Formats: sequence, structure tokens, C-alpha cells
Amino acid sequence: MLIKPYQFSYFGLSDIGLSRQNNEDVWSHKKESSFFALADGMGGHKAGEIAAKEAITFICASIEEMLASSKVRLKTEDLQSYLKIFIENTNSWVYHLSKQNKQLHGMGTTLCTLLFYEKELILGHVGDSRIYRFRENLLTQLTKDHSLKNELISQGRFIDTPKTPFLHKNVLTRAIGSHRDVTPELSVVPVKPSDIYLMCSDGLSDYVTDERISFLIKKSTTPENASEALVNEAKKCGGKDNITVVMVKVDEYSKETNIFR
Repeated sequence: MLIKPYQFSYFGLSDIGLSRQNNEDVWSHKKESSFFALADGMGGHKAGEIAAKEAITFICASIEEMLASSKVRLKTEDLQSYLKIFIENTNSWVYHLSKQNKQLHGMGTTLCTLLFYEKELILGHVGDSRIYRFRENLLTQLTKDHSLKNELISQGRFIDTPKTPFLHKNVLTRAIGSHRDVTPELSVVPVKPSDIYLMCSDGLSDYVTDERISFLIKKSTTPENASEALVNEAKKCGGKDNITVVMVKVDEYSKETNIFR
């Protein structure tokens, strides 16, 4: 049983970009459960596309099944525990598929999720797809990239500057399906009316700075406008990767408005 004090204005957009032959990004939204998920696949022979689709299908089905079978009011910590298990099971499923078909060997995907419950948001992620919050004109990254670059930065072994490009920026330290086990990262944050949450693949974050993301959200009037502006900006800046953005604006039920800001 979910209690939903808020309603949402949202929009998702996925673009193949300027160089790729296929789109390995996938996103989905389950309205009844206030659940959003995004995956960015990796692997040859369209294996990344399969990994992302399978991960999104599995995690969404798990959430829906859990909520359909629940007859009591759940606590936030219960949902957080369930989400952790579901992400781990998603990893096991994608890993299993990769072992069943040699053309899928080595496939994997990032995964990030939003689950709104009461006045809180439960976040889950594996990999370097990101979740941001835009609140009171301030953009905050709520997830930490599971990448070699970020790990070396946190250890003080690499300083990220324009003059010191990192040659292995796409090497992930965690991914769904690439290993038998994975440790997802989860957190719970309070939700406020007028919050805007952005999920994106690295096709956006690798090309568009946080400052520019903040500026484009600030000047947009709807989630659709903001999503289109961000995708277009990534393409203007090179756009060699698939680009996916999912924008969620939080409104109170008592307010009859669909304005973005």
C-alpha cells in the first residue's frame, strides 16, 4: 500500500545521439507506484540494449508485484530493503542471461531508480547514470558515479581538470549484470513541493556541465521543454553517445497547476 501526497509532472526523452547505430538507453515510469527507472546498457552485438531492456523490465515488474501483493501500509525502510533486493535480483537476472548466450557475454547496464513514497524519495543506483535534484534554483547531484575516475578522485589519486583528461572515463566499478553479485547504493531524501528530479545517462553528463544543466532547467517552462533543451545541448556539445533524460516535477495534490516552476 502506497500513500502518495504528491502528484507529478514528468517527461522522458531518449535520443540515439550523433554517432551510435542503436540506442542502448531505456527508461520507464510506473504511475501507480510512483516509480521511475533508467538504464544505460553496454556490450557489443546489441547486448547493451538487451541488458538495459531486461533490467528495466525486471525491476519494474518486481516493484509492481510487491505493491500488488502488499495489504498493509509499508514503512520507508521496508521499501528501501525491497528495492535493494530487487536491484540485486535484477543483476542476477541480467548476469544469468549473459551466461546463457555467448553473444551476450560481458553485457551489462547502469541502473538508477526513483521511488516516491509519502513525503520521501527512495533512490537506488548502480553505475554512472545520475540523479540530480533541482531545488530553489540549486542543482545537487544525489548519486555518486561508480566509475574508476570517481574512485581515483575520491582516493586523491587523480585531480579532474580540463588540462588532465582521464583516458578511462567510461570504466565502471559497478554495473548490473557484469558480475554475479553487485552492491547497489540506496538513500532516502525528503521531498518538497516544486522539487525537480533529473535522471540521466552519461550521454548528458559527459557533455553538459552541471552549471549548464541548472541554467537550462531554470529557463524551461515544462518538463518536456527542459528535457528537449538538455538533449539538444548534449548534441551541440558533441553528442557521440546515446542521451536520455527523465524529468520529474513534484506538485502538491491541492494545487491545480501544471507549471514547471
